[in-house]
Amino acid sequence: MKKITAQFFLLVCLLSPSAYPKIVMESARQIPIAYDVDVVVVGGSSAGVAAAVEAARLGASVFLAAPRPYLGEDLCAPYRLWLEPDEVPSTPFTRELFREPPLVPIGGNCIPFTYTADQPSEGVHKDTEPSSMLADGEWSEPVQQSVQYNRDVNILVDLGGEKAFEMVHVLAFHSPSNYEVDQVTIFLSDDGEQWREAAVIRNDKRSYSGAAVDLFTPMKANSRYLKFFIKKKANVERMLLGEILIESTIKRERIHVQNTYAPQFGADHVRFSEGDTDDSQPETTPSSDRLTPMPMQVKYTLDQALLKAGVQFHYGCYATDILRDGNGKPAGIVMVNRSGRQAVKAKVIIDAMPRAEAARLAGVEFQPYPVGNQTFKRIVIGGEILEGLSARTMPTTIRSNMENSKFMEHPAIEYTLDIPMNDGSFASFARAEQIARDQTWHPGQVDDSEELFQMPPDPMKGKKSLTTSWPGANAVDLDVFRPATQERFYVLNGCADLPRDAAEKLLRPLTFIEIGQRIGQAAAEEARSVSALEGVHLPESRAQSAVSGDTRELLIGTRPIVKNPATIKAAERSLPVIGEYDVVVAGGGTGGAPAGIAAARQGAKTLVLEYLHGLGGVGTLGLIGIYYHGFREGFTAEIDKGVDAIGGLDYQQKRGWNIEHKMEWYRRELRKAGADIWFGVLGCGAFVEDGCVKGVIVATPEGRGVVLAKVAIDSTGSSDIAIAAGADYMFTDAEHAALQGTGLPPHQPGAYYTNTDYTYSDESDLIDTWRSFVVARELFKGAYDLGQLVDTRERRRIVGDYVQTPIDIFTQRTFPDTINLSSSNFDTHGFTVHPVVMLKPPDHRDFPAYTPYRCMLPKGLDGILVIGLGISAHRDAMPFLRMQPDIQNQGYAMGVAAAMAVKENQRTRDIDIKQLQRHLVEIGNLPESVLTDEDSFPVSKEQIAEAVRNVPIDLKGKQAISGERLPPPEFDPIALILAQPQDSLPLLSEAYQVVENQEDKLIYAQILGMMGSADGSDTLIDAIQSHEWDDQGSLYGRRQSPLDDLIIALGRTRDRRGVPAILEKLERLDAKSEFSHHRAVAIALETLADPTAARPLAELLAKPGMTGYAATDIEAARRPTRTQSLRELILARALYRCGDYEGRGEEILKQYEKDLHGHQSRHAHAILSERQRE
Repeated sequence: MKKITAQFFLLVCLLSPSAYPKIVMESARQIPIAYDVDVVVVGGSSAGVAAAVEAARLGASVFLAAPRPYLGEDLCAPYRLWLEPDEVPSTPFTRELFREPPLVPIGGNCIPFTYTADQPSEGVHKDTEPSSMLADGEWSEPVQQSVQYNRDVNILVDLGGEKAFEMVHVLAFHSPSNYEVDQVTIFLSDDGEQWREAAVIRNDKRSYSGAAVDLFTPMKANSRYLKFFIKKKANVERMLLGEILIESTIKRERIHVQNTYAPQFGADHVRFSEGDTDDSQPETTPSSDRLTPMPMQVKYTLDQALLKAGVQFHYGCYATDILRDGNGKPAGIVMVNRSGRQAVKAKVIIDAMPRAEAARLAGVEFQPYPVGNQTFKRIVIGGEILEGLSARTMPTTIRSNMENSKFMEHPAIEYTLDIPMNDGSFASFARAEQIARDQTWHPGQVDDSEELFQMPPDPMKGKKSLTTSWPGANAVDLDVFRPATQERFYVLNGCADLPRDAAEKLLRPLTFIEIGQRIGQAAAEEARSVSALEGVHLPESRAQSAVSGDTRELLIGTRPIVKNPATIKAAERSLPVIGEYDVVVAGGGTGGAPAGIAAARQGAKTLVLEYLHGLGGVGTLGLIGIYYHGFREGFTAEIDKGVDAIGGLDYQQKRGWNIEHKMEWYRRELRKAGADIWFGVLGCGAFVEDGCVKGVIVATPEGRGVVLAKVAIDSTGSSDIAIAAGADYMFTDAEHAALQGTGLPPHQPGAYYTNTDYTYSDESDLIDTWRSFVVARELFKGAYDLGQLVDTRERRRIVGDYVQTPIDIFTQRTFPDTINLSSSNFDTHGFTVHPVVMLKPPDHRDFPAYTPYRCMLPKGLDGILVIGLGISAHRDAMPFLRMQPDIQNQGYAMGVAAAMAVKENQRTRDIDIKQLQRHLVEIGNLPESVLTDEDSFPVSKEQIAEAVRNVPIDLKGKQAISGERLPPPEFDPIALILAQPQDSLPLLSEAYQVVENQEDKLIYAQILGMMGSADGSDTLIDAIQSHEWDDQGSLYGRRQSPLDDLIIALGRTRDRRGVPAILEKLERLDAKSEFSHHRAVAIALETLADPTAARPLAELLAKPGMTGYAATDIEAARRPTRTQSLRELILARALYRCGDYEGRGEEILKQYEKDLHGHQSRHAHAILSERQRE
């Protein structure tokens, strides 16, 4: 074969019909190597997984790069889950993949009843008077449809007369270490006096918040009275019950059920089937009414297949380049993800992307994409068939239980659409996607295709061409899947060199999987014949740059802690300009969608980039479809009214909305304002010149490119673009291990609120992201699907021109450049670190917060604004600033600001802030007072003196009451004292010396200690010695005990005379002690850094149950040990900083450095790096 140079392949790509006329140059650099394998599979299709598993079975090392947050995008993204009547799964793998959902009963023939309870309902989830909420037919969500009991409870049910029944259910909500039912014992009675035990339902399921878990049992009986003894889990403080159902007859139907998490049922539960069919037996008979598998089942099955086969894989990875060896042959890929860009060396490449994107990157020859109308298919779940469109209803329906907790049936409608296409570029497909949604969206829909399906009209030129009809998966020549001009390369998709009718048969799921297995076998065999790769590199490609500047990106490997990774050389290369806009918004979430709307309404040519398939972020795809707190005027009020007008829930009464409606409102408003929307795009870098961001580097399925922009808005939630551009940021480091909890919820059609918090996650860590999704799918494997947005409450935050602090919020500090008003209580999901919240936890009171424009400006960069969770603020300020209404308004404000900078041709720092404020006042985002506000700091020395005098009164008062108004700044002594330590410390020391009241003296000593002064050490030592541990305190800072506070304050004095008092308390701790107690002694001792504390810390860690919680493999990561692992890590940190004992602290830290949880890994790595720098 004639040798073809790598440069030629690159030219083929650049000169193809989908090429872009402008380019920019990217300087040479070293790209870290993530994996070195025999076979790399690009794409996470079912066939790609089959190929990977088969190659691994034959001994090949395999890596699979999946572009989405799941596997099976060929089935789940276009909703191609239905098999044809003559398609029968015949292998264990395909039988499991297409197994029909569990057959479970419907609660449709329920007997009405009255009931009483022997324990009071409590908290904010009280029952009605008389009791009725457990019999009202509503259990969709826990916020308003649950009853709270803090103790084991007997619920006595009266059916009003003797009744026959066949099934009994208790619907309960679960959240780890918060509320959970242990078991339910059911008794029957004819007279309400004499009881006989009838059944015990043990809770062996794992679910969190959102959907209620169905604890049910068959029970054919006649009785008037039933007693439910519902026992609470020992490690939680309460139970939240949703409903009790007593069915007179059982209606057995073949349905999709999401709330019951049926595959997780234990032996005490019965799955109903017609004729008692054994689901484990192979299927032999085709069925036209066959139920489709739930998306979760497909994704979970594919996950497990790779895990069991030992295949390494990652989600959210786009292949962007093809590596070459010293002979110019394909030698792997370069991929991009939220961790940056990495290389994967491989002897053989399998392209399992839908349009053979990797093959196109390699320069494979394809037929031209035809210009004009093209045929696409799109599926909508729910609603009605729209007139004037070609459509069919799929054979079976999808059901959910979202209408007053009753099961709803949703048709699946497949539309066939003719859409004009200019070419085969990503931009053309993005336009087609929006046109399809314009035509097919229905207000009754509960789900839809993530992307259009099209049989590719532009196949490649293979080593051989099939010219006959489809011969079958076993007979087709594999050379039709091998590109004519590339070696060690397979195209596993509809772009194989086949007639298009044959390609249709190829892409039928069972056939596709069978071909995947054959190609996996061939790839493994070919890899065995290839010697070790040498001279692997990313070749040079030179061209005239249209714009000056260079690309900036993360090149750190698969996670932030990788030390000196091996690299490959990437020569200077050209990168296509795939778009030019005034404003580019990277991320279409809670703040990004409003930012795009605002910029476009102001006349800026605007592009919104979104990795997922819908807009709105946490409030839509994140399934947090209610407001908790937040300022709900201004643009947020417009959103709410607009969503409500589409037909959403009454947001004022129920606080919630239909997430499909909210996503559509954002999409419509962007389209109406003239903005472009690109789904399935990952912002992965910045184009920068002399500190000015001039564009966003994006990864699409077709590769990497530059979207030039006059202003970029980073709404990734984690400052991805700003950090890539060079911005400094705040996140997990050596200082502390605090991080707000993360959730990743199950999803059912029609659900709008499923709030979870059961892990920590670092989305910039590729390993951690993989862990999060694998574990969540295991956790919720019986659900209909899993959310695709990791609901993190805390992410990387830029260091901006100003860093907002909790002190600013507690004092209602005003600024001349205020651009947003937030309102929330201290909704922290984790412990706290700032002295002001440790001294005076704010609890339930709402605090208004004014945020200055400078918090959106990364220090040292221009041309970019950062919004959402990525703004410049202290982590303990973020709980006040992250409410959805506030981020929506903030996003709108920054969209206007970006458009102003474009219109006036100004730097982002130079816009007219007063003009922006006037507009925001006009629409209701801000009060008129901001127009004249100045910085209210510094305060006078007289105010500081008054604060010092009044602080004992303030701290001895009761905790703030929910809804209480924030007092004026002069009556918030702690915040003022901490704001100006140079003024307050001398006054505090003086007050401590002269005060006679011992309670006041201790308060002054504690404040002094927290501020680093040892003046009150004696008082702190005496107080600690006279106090005993209590059962107060937990993972959450608001529940830290008074003794915890005193110990931390003593540690911060750095007075080592306090060490014996702290060690005496340490000796009484063990694995049963509250987390906050362990944390308090660890913080105090590591601050004091006294070597005498090392041995006692090591002895504490040696006690039973104290160690062994590092999750260094996926099995360990499945264990719910979040609190225990943090406890172990924090104590090991203290031990290490006290000089260590027999290397035990260092040993534990090194274990956590390998932890799959990115947060724990980052923290351990940062601590170990401290000594290495010394």
